[in-house]
Amino acid sequence: MSEFLALGNISKYYTSTQSVVMGLQNISLSFCLGEFVAVTGESGSGKSTLAKVIGGILPYESGEMTVAGRPTSHYGQQDWEQYRNRRISYISQNYDILVGCSVLENVVSALVLTGMDKARAAVRAEEILGQVELLGEKKRRAAKLSSGQKQRLSIARALAKPAPILVADEPTGNLDGENSAKVVKLLAAAAKERLVIMVTHDFDEVEALATRHITVREGGIESDVRIRETGEVRAPEPETKGKGRNLSFYTARLQMASRPVWSAVMVLFFAFTAFAMFAFLGTFVVNLDDNFTRIYDDSAFLNGKDTRIVAVRRDKGEFTEKDLERLSAVPYVRNVERYGFLPDINYYYREGTDYQFHYQPVVDSSGSLTGTVNEEFTLKGNGLYLQTVPYGAGEGDFLTAGRLPQTMYEVVAAGDKGLLGSELTFYIQNRKHWAADSYIRIAATVVGVTDTGEHLYVSGQLGRALTGESLFGAVVAPVYDVPEPDLHYTGERSMEGRFLCSSSKQTSILNMIFSEYVRNGWGNLDKWKEYFETEYSFPRYNDPENPVLLKPYGVHDSNYIQYYLVSPEDFDKIVPEGGGGVVSLEINDYAYTDRVLDAVHALGYPAISPYRVGSTKQDGELAAERLQTLKVCILAALAVFFLQILVLRAMFGMETNEFKLLANLGLSCRTAKGSIAWQILLFTLCGQLLSAAAVACGVGLGSGRLYGILKYLPPRNILFFLLLHLAAGLLTFLWIQRFIGAQVYPLGLQDADLEMGEEGAKSYD
Repeated sequence: MSEFLALGNISKYYTSTQSVVMGLQNISLSFCLGEFVAVTGESGSGKSTLAKVIGGILPYESGEMTVAGRPTSHYGQQDWEQYRNRRISYISQNYDILVGCSVLENVVSALVLTGMDKARAAVRAEEILGQVELLGEKKRRAAKLSSGQKQRLSIARALAKPAPILVADEPTGNLDGENSAKVVKLLAAAAKERLVIMVTHDFDEVEALATRHITVREGGIESDVRIRETGEVRAPEPETKGKGRNLSFYTARLQMASRPVWSAVMVLFFAFTAFAMFAFLGTFVVNLDDNFTRIYDDSAFLNGKDTRIVAVRRDKGEFTEKDLERLSAVPYVRNVERYGFLPDINYYYREGTDYQFHYQPVVDSSGSLTGTVNEEFTLKGNGLYLQTVPYGAGEGDFLTAGRLPQTMYEVVAAGDKGLLGSELTFYIQNRKHWAADSYIRIAATVVGVTDTGEHLYVSGQLGRALTGESLFGAVVAPVYDVPEPDLHYTGERSMEGRFLCSSSKQTSILNMIFSEYVRNGWGNLDKWKEYFETEYSFPRYNDPENPVLLKPYGVHDSNYIQYYLVSPEDFDKIVPEGGGGVVSLEINDYAYTDRVLDAVHALGYPAISPYRVGSTKQDGELAAERLQTLKVCILAALAVFFLQILVLRAMFGMETNEFKLLANLGLSCRTAKGSIAWQILLFTLCGQLLSAAAVACGVGLGSGRLYGILKYLPPRNILFFLLLHLAAGLLTFLWIQRFIGAQVYPLGLQDADLEMGEEGAKSYD
């Protein structure tokens, strides 16, 4: 028989900081294929050390071990990995099976790690399981097997691997007599085509089948007895090696499946850290915007609502339908107010809430009551802000009943259909441009109701009247129902060529009438009539050189000094059709301000946030509170970041034995490191998905804090958080892979003392 494995003066030492212990001392042995060698010895004699040196699990310090005539003393890390992968099948007394995987997967994994195609490995695995009487258990989890079945599974995995050397380190140590006998018979049968070295504490159980008995004592060979001769055996032909693609990913899935509880804990931990990073970094981003610490100053815009954005055209022209359509399609824009300055004008319509009437008795010069009462009118607070029906809103999707307003004397009200047909009076006040306490009174009918928003929606006609640029800021509006003539004019009620003006005594027309009235002794009505016959010039908005000439008709009960009511036909001639070249966008939430501004700017429209323009002052206490929140959030996020690194290092450190098991099956160090990277990536993704689900549930259950954070985070911020969370895992990977390399692949720490030539490199094939 030809020598296949030889050990020449092999020595092995165990060193610590305080002592050196001899494991093996000048061991010289040679083995042939076909032998079934029993190695016995007392505990601590070195028999297991011998098995691990032969198995390529432990390095030797001196001597030479040759395999198929090839020396191994110069082996580097990859050489030993290939040795374990192609030359050695190793069986441990602790079974070393993947308890979380099925019986079949345990055997298949050993073959796939050698590079065998998974389909071919499955066929081969079933053949071997049949030999060890476990085929009927192939779908069962290995953890559910009895101790004897587990050891037979370990042997099946070793037998399936086409390696010429099978090393079994006390495989019967935990078994009863019946199962021990079965295991010994399986190993003896395996020796018919390979070298089998079995370490045992009881030689009697293998004496009937062993071909050789070696006794180890205090790290040396005490005896080496050949019991029976063996026939000539050829080394088994290696299986055709597959492409071995995605071995790292396969190993990662295998390890995750083999430790389901550990994997579940890892996913939950990653979900926790992802959620914590989202909460802390999200709160940090929210507080980067100091809007809640600001005090609004309405000197620029009266309406400083933080969800309002004002935009203009770059050419300062009027907005077209195409412009409005593009702006209304911007994400997070709730509606577009085409009359952009209309939301800066107040209106009051609820008596007792928005305005109040006061009645004072009138006394004469002597202080006596005259029996009459003066009615005084007071507007309360700043009122509401005007709004027209949102751009693009149709009756079907905006109204719950009724129709859209067509004239300035019709409105849509938020409420139920019981409001339809009701009459209401509202008062308009432009606090920024009109004199104090000036107002315009409008008597309107509710023609439609909606469940969108609150309060009233007016017609575009009123928006046009209030925001048009005609008459240098004067308000010109159409009138449909002509009031009774004032005492100053008793002519026909036809509005053709006539206009009404406000009732304020400061109005230029009434000033003239009043002056003439005084000079003529309270009675010259014909003279007043002469003034009402005087024509006044109203410029056409599209033809200033050809003005509209109108005569006064009478007075209106509003008190804004430049309020003129004309016929609808004259209104269309005098008032521009646009909204003054400005639009207001109502967005869903202030958190979307930057995103909407960026989108509007990208479309080519200059835009600003009135709230930001007017928020020039800061509350000192709120600012200090914000700064403290920023500090806490960043420190908490860093704590989570480093906690993740430390916990992952500890969790993967617990899996050292798992990696050792796979390394004994032939897992390379490089594949092991790739497996760690894949596991961290998969745990991170699963944890992030679970965290996202938790955030979604929290928002769905009404968590305002989570929803507030989510609104502030554009997709790029969320992606950054995900990558930062993943970065913590990848940093941990750099730490873990060094640890695993040192603990699982100690042979890799030794450098080869000479280069392996081409001949040696091919020795595994």
